[in-house]
Amino acid sequence: MSRWIGLVAGLALLAGCVAVDNGAALPRTAAFLGGEMKVMAPQGYCIDRAASHDAADGAVVLMGRCSEASTAAPALITLTAGGPGSAEVLGLGGKALSDYFTSSSGRAALARDGRAGSVKVSSAAVSGGVFVMRVTDRRAGEYWRAILGLKGRLVTISVTAPQGAALPADQGRKILDQAVKGFEAANRG
Repeated sequence: MSRWIGLVAGLALLAGCVAVDNGAALPRTAAFLGGEMKVMAPQGYCIDRAASHDAADGAVVLMGRCSEASTAAPALITLTAGGPGSAEVLGLGGKALSDYFTSSSGRAALARDGRAGSVKVSSAAVSGGVFVMRVTDRRAGEYWRAILGLKGRLVTISVTAPQGAALPADQGRKILDQAVKGFEAANRG
């Protein structure tokens, strides 16, 4: 999944926080992975399909505010879905995941530059059946990340501030929780 991190980092710089396509607002919901997975953006955010990537081995979905006039906090929401069977790692449990992501190898996997020293995990715990972390990355700043599984695929949802902006921790966590709830609701049934 490390190649996806580079793609997300590059697209995040291009996508910014305003999701528009030829002046028209982008959708809040969309299907990916041949319809296997649905994504529903939180209120005030839209899916940028042009900046997203969808393939059989995984997907990267970028969401930003639907317009500059939106009252939603400026944030970039990134959802990544791994290949079939990738969610097996979640069976290890919260402590094992926390131990991994706070280790040198885990921090290197999270780092935008691939270096463990570039990342600090300030909190990591299971919340409502979802593994949630607060991460500080030298390149991306502070952000929230949730990890869960769907249909055997490992799914991560990250909420970051747009480049050059700040996103208070409590606002970021609220957006993350809304994104996770929307994703789970869109995929029930």
